Amino acid sequence: MTRIVVDGMGGDFAPLEVLEGVKAALSPGRELLVLGPREKLQPFYQQLGLSPERVPIIDAPQVIEMEEQATEAVRKKPDSSICRGIKLVSQKKVDAFISAGNSGAVMTAAWLGLPRIADIERPAITALIPNPSSYTVLLDVGANVDCKPKHLLHFGVMGAEYARIILNLDRPRVGVLNIGEEEGKGNELAKLAYQFFSQKKEVLNFHFEGNAEGHNIVDGTMDVVVCDGFTGNALLKFGEGLLGLVNQFLKEEIKVDDSLGKLKEIWKRFDSSEYGGAPLLGVEGVCLICHGKSRARDIKSAIIRAEDLVRQGISEKIRDGISRLQLREKKR
Repeated sequence: MTRIVVDGMGGDFAPLEVLEGVKAALSPGRELLVLGPREKLQPFYQQLGLSPERVPIIDAPQVIEMEEQATEAVRKKPDSSICRGIKLVSQKKVDAFISAGNSGAVMTAAWLGLPRIADIERPAITALIPNPSSYTVLLDVGANVDCKPKHLLHFGVMGAEYARIILNLDRPRVGVLNIGEEEGKGNELAKLAYQFFSQKKEVLNFHFEGNAEGHNIVDGTMDVVVCDGFTGNALLKFGEGLLGLVNQFLKEEIKVDDSLGKLKEIWKRFDSSEYGGAPLLGVEGVCLICHGKSRARDIKSAIIRAEDLVRQGISEKIRDGISRLQLREKKR
């Protein structure tokens, strides 16, 4: 039985949409719990016909708002739904935590409250980007503004293990995001990261394909692309904005019913609600960060994704991948 706790107060449409997603994800094979102020959640339970016996409410009287500064909020609100959710994971009382709330607070609470996997120094948030045949795993997309070459190598290991589970791949193709595919291109971080990957090529449990240009994220030639969180977050938000613009244009131009039906089928490939939240990789335990505008479908998909990651042992697989690198520095 997989135990998953969901932040009932996280996101722009909480708690109603969150609870609708929880209700839709109910299954005999999983145990779901909801965190938040009990008195605020109970009326929505009654509205949706949710039973507290079937989906227990874990009282968390404090709420971290979306606009709050992450580190300060985590420090001042230890009884928030985010902090209590992370604590439940650290105490192994649940297997996974899901929140559509303040992503910075989720990341901060997880990084401070959960043990790190092996020698990993930085966590990474992942995103799935559609390509012609499947998806490309992009990381980091926001956890780390500044990175060292070793961090990108760790991202490669984590991203490959995630791709192995989510995309059902044996040896994922991994590349370092750069402005050209030739060795020696790019800034100091990209050039040194290339060397790190190349030096460890014989022990890696994936194919290192070298440098990846921007178009390789969407053309299907890479399964995993790694970069620093500043670059990744900018790419992700640009992509979201571009898709929104294209969608708006198509809706205005296409009026034929048959064409609209085909368009909706195509557009499902770009719908984030189809594949759930973005996992924070690098910590012990499963922690998924959902978009702040998540609806019920997003929450349901995130619950299913979290269960899959727990059952397939994502943390254990990352630990094994990192141990291959033998990067531990000698204690002085």
